Amino acid sequence: MDPLSAGILGLVQALTEFLPVSSSGHLVLAQSLMNIESLGGAAFEVVVHFGTLLSVLVLFRREVRDLLAAAWRAVRHPFEIKEQWVEDADLRMVAAIIVGCIPAGVIGLLFKDQLEAAFGDPRLVGYGLIATGVLLLATLWAPKGEQPITLRKGLLIGMVQAAAILPGVSRSGSTISAAMFMRIDHEVAARYSFLMSLPVIAGATVLKAADLAQNPPPEGAIAGLVVGGAVAFLAGIAALWLLMGVVRRGWFSHFGWYCLALGVGVTLYV
Repeated sequence: MDPLSAGILGLVQALTEFLPVSSSGHLVLAQSLMNIESLGGAAFEVVVHFGTLLSVLVLFRREVRDLLAAAWRAVRHPFEIKEQWVEDADLRMVAAIIVGCIPAGVIGLLFKDQLEAAFGDPRLVGYGLIATGVLLLATLWAPKGEQPITLRKGLLIGMVQAAAILPGVSRSGSTISAAMFMRIDHEVAARYSFLMSLPVIAGATVLKAADLAQNPPPEGAIAGLVVGGAVAFLAGIAALWLLMGVVRRGWFSHFGWYCLALGVGVTLYV
């Protein structure tokens, strides 16, 4: 893949990874429009996922630091875990993130081949975008509240995240919407969604890195990989910053119109 194509796809990946419009769906569509038969194999997927992973770590570095510190305290003092659980909100968040990532991990491992095959069907992307659009618009009627993220709610949100593995279904859009319907504050829901993406993106990167070890990229592809990873990192920061602002202003549901229009257009075109 040439550097220009890698940069464009890295931009698409990062912007749509965090905006509630489905990165997988947009990559399939971009790949089809640009007449690219593959996204560069495991190497390209590793670098763009690593770029978006870094963008979350940079923008939410304080939250990540506090969560890691809470987890380390629990490991160091396991006999005090009961007291820590009651007093430490960060420890409860760590547990909710872990529980929330389990469904996606199980689905991804059990149905890896079937899911990869689904990414070659633009019509499925259209249906997924329509479903995402309807869900985002439905948040207009989501009840307001400031409920905490419990283990049970984390698991339910994780099950929604697992369904969002399908192309066209937005991971961030689905998880934030689900949390909003559970009366979780909009901004807290967005932060939880992005923090929960860390293990998911890291896991996908590790799996693809294993494939990469068996099939290393040719020397001529290095420039494209560097460009794709760098663009994904920078665009990921921009997308995260943008979406947090959108959520604070209560404009989250507006993305639903875009997903509906694109989904209907893709379905009719295909």
